[in-house]
Amino acid sequence: MAEEAVFEIRNEDDAWTILERALHNKLGELPGVHVVWKGWPSLNIHLSNVPEDGTISSSTMTAILELQKSLYRTHALLASGSDNLRSLSRAEREQFELRLKVEKGSSLLSINLSEIISKYGNDVIAKMTGTELLIMVLGLALIYAGKLVIGEFIKAKTEQRKLTSDDEKTRQLLSNYQAQLENDTKRFELLTQALEKKPVLKQIEQSATEARDEIVKAVADEGGGSIQHIPLPREVANEISSVSRAQSSEAKLVGQYRVTKVDTTVPDGFRVTLEDVKSSELVTASLFDAIVSAEHRRVLQDAEWRKQPVYVEMAGRKLRGKIIDAKIVSVAPIPASAAR
Repeated sequence: MAEEAVFEIRNEDDAWTILERALHNKLGELPGVHVVWKGWPSLNIHLSNVPEDGTISSSTMTAILELQKSLYRTHALLASGSDNLRSLSRAEREQFELRLKVEKGSSLLSINLSEIISKYGNDVIAKMTGTELLIMVLGLALIYAGKLVIGEFIKAKTEQRKLTSDDEKTRQLLSNYQAQLENDTKRFELLTQALEKKPVLKQIEQSATEARDEIVKAVADEGGGSIQHIPLPREVANEISSVSRAQSSEAKLVGQYRVTKVDTTVPDGFRVTLEDVKSSELVTASLFDAIVSAEHRRVLQDAEWRKQPVYVEMAGRKLRGKIIDAKIVSVAPIPASAAR
């Protein structure tokens, strides 16, 4: 059995450096990898003006619960391809439960994420090469604890608020704040590449964004502070925390899909998991009408058995970058001459 390649990650700089090498195939063949976390990743939130040190307000608790939900959703996506949290067992929830440390005599909240990120690696280790696994776990660590990633999120929210404000003083306040934020386009592009390489990371990033929204709101409610050592003054936090949360939108999909799973044990009698031939993204869908769609059902089952792609048209909703509540409108076999 080949030895595992060991990568020691002491800080965010190490994570970016190794991610770049992995993305650009500079690590050679990696039959197996083992990532050793040394004091990173951790998420730090400082609240400047809490009435009593060592206490947590309801808005801060809401933010922590949203982060916990995102961590659970990440496990669900990696383990099963679904972000449905109702499917998680009690043991799974305990396994990925975060631990919040409130420093004694202060208003600094610290969350060590290294153990949870390591467990995420166990979710996908059998499905990936060593290099793919490295890209996945480093991507996850940077999404949840990367100062640069969180800074880009805050910068984007600041720009969005600036564009919607009619008040010149507010726009100037936000422009001055933006100018103080760090900028590293080259490194941030690496995360974009990782998200393109591993589409599930896009869904996880969307979920993490909702948690960041709540953290910004908590900092605003507490009169300012910092997130991952990025200062967030009260005036700025109040302005950018007004950005609305994610909402679903109508979506339509048409293309070639592989049938990866057919489930006839569900309450509605038929559910199918489809993989986009081009992007490899998975969509779980049911039939639009069980009686009218009898022929669609036959075509889908035949495609699963023959391992051949089919043309599918679906309607559903898009939330956090993922199609939900998808219904199959039409299905057609692909002629052998057109199959890719």
